[in-house]
Amino acid sequence: MDLLSITQAFFMLGFVAMAAGTLYFVLERGDLKPEHRIAATYAGAITFIAAIMYWIMTDFVGFFDQTSGDVAATMPFRYIDWLLTTPLLLVEFGLIVAIAGAATKGFVTRLVIADIIMIVTGYLGEVGEPGSANNWIMFLISSAAYVYIAYSVLQVKTDGMKDYAANAVKVMRRFVVLGWAIYPVGTATEEFMTLGGADITAAAAIAAIVYVVADVLNKVGFGMVAVNAAKKA
Repeated sequence: MDLLSITQAFFMLGFVAMAAGTLYFVLERGDLKPEHRIAATYAGAITFIAAIMYWIMTDFVGFFDQTSGDVAATMPFRYIDWLLTTPLLLVEFGLIVAIAGAATKGFVTRLVIADIIMIVTGYLGEVGEPGSANNWIMFLISSAAYVYIAYSVLQVKTDGMKDYAANAVKVMRRFVVLGWAIYPVGTATEEFMTLGGADITAAAAIAAIVYVVADVLNKVGFGMVAVNAAKKA
């Protein structure tokens, strides 16, 4: 099995995982108090958007036509996914923090603005000429925005929260700090591989596989923690 076939299989697995996550969140929504159902709504919306994008990417690389596949061409769809879903993930984090009783005034807004900067500059850094100075400048700006987000979520105090809420906030912080770190690392690795003479499509395929695994963990896993916390509230 060649690298393209493996990547296509991962795209399909990503679609199935996101679709299953959406169904799970829809079913769980009915078990939540009316005021907390929005947590499941956000979780389901995130995985639903991701499922659509993974289906498009699977079809776009030619799942049934090996000769037409182009993994590198799926990059815009990946960034559309992130531009829509990562702000929702941060909003969902803010919801759980609010349910736990912590102050969130202006907190989510700042995170979402930093997130949009991170995604937009990350995209601009990938569409340029491989190895160009502009790519690295955009990458550094994107990484700085990520560091700000990670720092901000780590500042959320769990003192005084009920155990279930404190545990949920701590786990969700790990998703943002550690889980999201995979993306800039993957982008930098892809850039270095290209500079080292690796085929662009091969570098994009390896990065895409890593991103699929990270997306499923960061979206489905994140949502499950949030919904579980809302259920216990």
